[in-house]
Amino acid sequence: VGRLTVYVTDMEAYRGSRAEIGAEYRAVFGKHFPAMSLVAVTELVDPRAVVEIEATAVIP
Repeated sequence: VGRLTVYVTDMEAYRGSRAEIGAEYRAVFGKHFPAMSLVAVTELVDPRAVVEIEATAVIP
């Protein structure tokens, strides 16, 4: 994965969950830190969704 963009509808909930999110991130990616952006949005296409993750991967 070369880049991650995370869209969230509730920034306060995201901030309150950083420890859990970080633990899951490290379990999957280890010490790999691609370029990342976090974007607060008012809503996503599915009204039940609270997070959307867009990833760009490069296959050499």
